[in-house]
Amino acid sequence: MTPKLGFNGATTMKASLIEDAEVSKKAGFEYLELRDNKLETLLKDKSLPEIRDILQHIGIQPLAMNSLERATLHDRTGFQEVKNRAEKLCQYSSALNCPILIVVPTFLNDLTGKPDRQTIKQDACLVLEELEKIARSHEVKIAFEFLGFANTSVNSLSFANEIVSELNNPNIGLTIDTFHFFLSGEPLSVLDQIPSERIFLVHITDAENVSKETIQDKHRTVPGNGVLPLKDFVRKVQAIGYQGVYSIELFNPTYWEWDPEEVAKLCYQRMKMLFE
Repeated sequence: MTPKLGFNGATTMKASLIEDAEVSKKAGFEYLELRDNKLETLLKDKSLPEIRDILQHIGIQPLAMNSLERATLHDRTGFQEVKNRAEKLCQYSSALNCPILIVVPTFLNDLTGKPDRQTIKQDACLVLEELEKIARSHEVKIAFEFLGFANTSVNSLSFANEIVSELNNPNIGLTIDTFHFFLSGEPLSVLDQIPSERIFLVHITDAENVSKETIQDKHRTVPGNGVLPLKDFVRKVQAIGYQGVYSIELFNPTYWEWDPEEVAKLCYQRMKMLFE
């Protein structure tokens, strides 16, 4: 089966949303992940219906809104701010026919104290339930994305899946990013625990050969230029029945200085190679 391939605007952070749409479509991608900062810059000059029409004219399908960050472990005031932001992002998503809002947990070093695992889990469940209510009213789904860094409150696929599994809500699923998956240190066999329909989106990136203690998002790189066993990952995800989109997401500032068209072209070529 031909893979569904997407492009995330973090790969070309200095390009505009319209540039992202144009270069990703020209390269061969079918789907585009939207960056909220790029969208809000564009909204200074154009309305949501105008942006929707432009994306339709280009022929690229919005895939996910990136992202509601540091969404968990807030006090009452902070949580209200998270919900207000979720409402705004879901309004955008609905207007642009973008079906997914990505939600990211909070870093532990953002907190005054360190909560235990059960507290983190209970809070994440509560937050995701409340956010799903907001998203559902806009016909948007919530994709919870763990981060593999040690200082993240939810930093493994197994823990993220435990949270989402307990909620048992078809509108709440997972985003799995290869950078964070391999950074977490969990084996590929963990994927056997995940029902394929619970995976809403897969982010693809390779990573430079840097220690786990010092690696950062800037060490992401195109597939084939790093050390991650991406083909093994893709085969495993396919084996459990995943049929969704694989979207490339690089936060490497080096690529931000390139011509966006050249970045998209290289990304598409390397993504296609993963499935050969």
